[in-house]
Amino acid sequence: MPRLTYLLIPLVAACGLDEFDVDQPIPEQAIQGSGIPAPLAALFPLPLDLDLQAKIKEQKNAGSVDKITLSSLRLTITATRRPPGDTDDWSFVESVEVFVASRAPNTTLPKVKIASVANPGAVEVMEFAVEPGVNLRRYVEEGARVDTRGSGTIPADDVSYDGLAVFSVDVL
Repeated sequence: MPRLTYLLIPLVAACGLDEFDVDQPIPEQAIQGSGIPAPLAALFPLPLDLDLQAKIKEQKNAGSVDKITLSSLRLTITATRRPPGDTDDWSFVESVEVFVASRAPNTTLPKVKIASVANPGAVEVMEFAVEPGVNLRRYVEEGARVDTRGSGTIPADDVSYDGLAVFSVDVL
């Protein structure tokens, strides 16, 4: 039985707590820029960790987990790779799709899209549209893998970013 299941099954029965949010920070990443316009072949990584067990365990009075859904996902450009006078934004991105899949070898869970964004434009914060109703509980139990697929052009110079994913956890 996956390690998350051991932590989720014996949780104390809910005492007035039906739902809570779990914030999952996305560590800072960098996209290497190029002075030569070129297609963005493999879109930047999205190191989203769906190992939410410790944060779920922190909740007092949490019962057994019934449903985990992605509530919001955003990526924010940081100043790390932005020298004075530089103005970075997400205009180099045409589209990004975010998928979750199970890491279990013989899983029956399909790879599913959980969020996407199209043409975010000249903004420093890229907000994703979340696919409604996708229950991630079994993916988390089996060990989830998050993949992205996207298109755009390589930015003119280096761009750094971090982010935040918020998950809604419903308990029985």
